[in-house]
Amino acid sequence: MEVRPALELCRPSVELRDSYLRGFLELTSDSDRLAWIYLGDSAPLDAPHRDFDGYVRVLLEREAVRPLEFVCDTVYWAVQAGEMVGRIAIRHELNDFLRKAGGHIGYIVRPSCRNRGLASEMPRQLLLLERARSIGRLLLTCDENNAASDRTIVKNGGVFESIVDLGPSRPRKKRFWIDLRGQPGLSSDVVTSGGLRS
Repeated sequence: MEVRPALELCRPSVELRDSYLRGFLELTSDSDRLAWIYLGDSAPLDAPHRDFDGYVRVLLEREAVRPLEFVCDTVYWAVQAGEMVGRIAIRHELNDFLRKAGGHIGYIVRPSCRNRGLASEMPRQLLLLERARSIGRLLLTCDENNAASDRTIVKNGGVFESIVDLGPSRPRKKRFWIDLRGQPGLSSDVVTSGGLRS
């Protein structure tokens, strides 16, 4: 059985520029590219290419400065053996849209790194952190027909609540809650620029 290097959650860093851009080049749809960039649906797809330092700065600032029409969130890049394999973010609160369709946590795994269990491991590690514990009860959503995401959410403790219809030409969303209240977690200093320490 192959032993894979440990996965680490790291804050966005200019040191991961080349790895980040390699991951971006693997994405074939604009929706996946926008999820990787994580600046909103109206963001230019070349934003990280034009000014990577500025892009990283914006992601880090979102933790304390609410972006226009969004909520504050904390972004992590998932790194394995020095290579960025995914992006995950936790939103500090919910607005009307997130209550219906987005939830507290959103993530994407790089195509060449899929089917390795990373889509389960990234949220598992995130749920151990003080940021998640401070929210206590977290909403996660997935498209109604996305069986893989459904399984991932349930595997991480998600309890199904409802299905929301977002209107014509949009997939219905399944909503799950993960309740962390009363469960032990990790201290807030566990994630550093170097990753998640064990």
